Amino acid sequence: MRLNTEQATWVDRTGTFILANVFWVLLSVLVLPLPAATAGLFKVLAPFPRGENSALFRDFFGAMRQHWLKSTLIVLIDVLIGGLVLANFLIVDQPDFPPPVAWAARSVTLFVGLVLVLTNLYLWPLLVQFDLPFRQLWRTAFQLALAHPWWSLVVLALTALPLGAATILPSFLSLLFTF
Repeated sequence: MRLNTEQATWVDRTGTFILANVFWVLLSVLVLPLPAATAGLFKVLAPFPRGENSALFRDFFGAMRQHWLKSTLIVLIDVLIGGLVLANFLIVDQPDFPPPVAWAARSVTLFVGLVLVLTNLYLWPLLVQFDLPFRQLWRTAFQLALAHPWWSLVVLALTALPLGAATILPSFLSLLFTF
């Protein structure tokens, strides 16, 4: 059986998508290269919406090498701010907090956590698409998240959908659905 050009392109794109995700999973097991591997995954997948192809090995490992420092700093800042958000939730849940103060503190904390997650939706694609200074990268991602809140929330929900399904489904179906 001989493939036509359209079928060959589909096989190439699907194979690239699967292998890039396999590389990311294998490197994420080691934890330390996880931020750089995430940059590599985004670099490989970024041309897909435009109908373009990417060179798997060159793009994945090239992006890991090029963006390892910025991606590691992004993850460290995420962990720091996420830790502060979690600590604030734990502090506010103490029984001696007056209800109006606790409600206001939870609202602000939830808003900060949500803005952090929405900013990350833009941060990683911007990291691999544009060679921006680190501060400008964060500022641009933050501005995009606030400029398009509804679109960002829809993307966040669609991103969380496979993760939510993976926790509900039995493990063998979860693996297939998440993949």
